[in-house]
Amino acid sequence: MKKLQKILEEVTEISQIPMILYDPDGNCTAFYINHSNTSATTPESLTNSVLEFIHSNVDSQSLGTFHYFKIITSDTLSYVLLVSNFAPDSFTIGRLTVCQLKHLLESQEESVTKSGFIRSLVNGSLTASEINRQIKKLKLSAASWAAFVIECQDGFADSYAYQTLEHAFAGHKMDLCCELDENHLLLMKDISNILKEYKTSEIKTTRKKKNTLPPDTEYISCCLKRFAQTLADTLRAEALVQTHIGYSTTADSFSQLGRLYHEALTALNIRRTFFAEQDTIAYDRLGIGRLIAELPTDLCNTFLYEVFGAHLPDDLDEETQHTIHIFYENNLNISETARQLYLHRNTLVYRLERLEKRLGLDIRKFEDAMTFKLALMVLAHVRE
Repeated sequence: MKKLQKILEEVTEISQIPMILYDPDGNCTAFYINHSNTSATTPESLTNSVLEFIHSNVDSQSLGTFHYFKIITSDTLSYVLLVSNFAPDSFTIGRLTVCQLKHLLESQEESVTKSGFIRSLVNGSLTASEINRQIKKLKLSAASWAAFVIECQDGFADSYAYQTLEHAFAGHKMDLCCELDENHLLLMKDISNILKEYKTSEIKTTRKKKNTLPPDTEYISCCLKRFAQTLADTLRAEALVQTHIGYSTTADSFSQLGRLYHEALTALNIRRTFFAEQDTIAYDRLGIGRLIAELPTDLCNTFLYEVFGAHLPDDLDEETQHTIHIFYENNLNISETARQLYLHRNTLVYRLERLEKRLGLDIRKFEDAMTFKLALMVLAHVRE
């Protein structure tokens, strides 16, 4: 779009003829007018006539104070150009400008790749008409996708992580993948291919009573989780890179792919703060981490002061942190925690009592355990 605007600026400057560019929906995308030839006409006042011209069967016409031109590439209407007809050579200038814009668009289409398309799409650098044109050029059709943002350790570009991703996981026609930067890859995966790889009998949901999600949604969620873990394990084994993955919900239109990307990226960022021990994280499984990530810093600091006072738990040793982690994993069960840590029950009780004296919280009690867990998550958010 920037190149189109540059051409229009230069032509307007040379010819001194005002020009207006519209997209195929009749929206003004560029407006250039020479101030020595100002007019009361505005792009908005011409919208109805532009829409009528778009739906007509002619490629050019003169109407009122403007010449109207259609810019067509690959048999698709890309833009409509209006050129002021106050000068004798306005029509010729308009035709020459249309030729320039058409050749530019066609040259851009020749260099379109699936990876370049998805990168530009999620970055928001494509207009609606450019998206439709590139979709047609790449012969893509709608599917149901999920986005997977893969974070790799430093220096992955020297390995073949992207080639592994492209060949092993993006082999279907509607799969899209690209390199986002030197540490992140993006895979837009057609979920119909994920669902085919897992039989219903192989997936058992973990919820026993009332599922909060419909059965189909729960099944898709389980399939995406297994695929994400397989993706992480394969990249580590084949490309020898440490990876973490955030993945999105699903959508079935190109216009929603940007949203899926931001969901996956959000999940990855929140994983780093609150779920660092997990290899993969789903956007719809962020739980309380999503809420804490939205809290303002001032409110977080106030809460931390209420819980810990002026002395934050900055220097908990590794043994104490591990003990707390296992204790929470076992739902505050002292006996099971002691068994897994190979400790005598009284030794574990002593550790927890020592922690209580230090923090003023007895995490053997549910309320204190919940407060301490939330405080640690808030502290991680503030530091991040």
